[in-house]
Amino acid sequence: MSSAPRRFVSDFITVSEFAELARMSRRSLDRLRQRRPDGFPTEYDFGTGEAKQSRQPRFKLEEVRAWLDSRALW
Repeated sequence: MSSAPRRFVSDFITVSEFAELARMSRRSLDRLRQRRPDGFPTEYDFGTGEAKQSRQPRFKLEEVRAWLDSRALW
């Protein structure tokens, strides 16, 4: 048995959760997802099929936080 920590779905957030955390609209986040600027978090697909309706894109919470920190204007 491996001693490496397992990744659980709770380590990932939905697109809506990402938008809320980033304090932006879902539409603004969708535009960013289409452009994929440098350093943008990787999108993982937890969907069960090829159809667009079954896609459930998620992001690693730690990547989202790191990306948001890199954009901070303090």
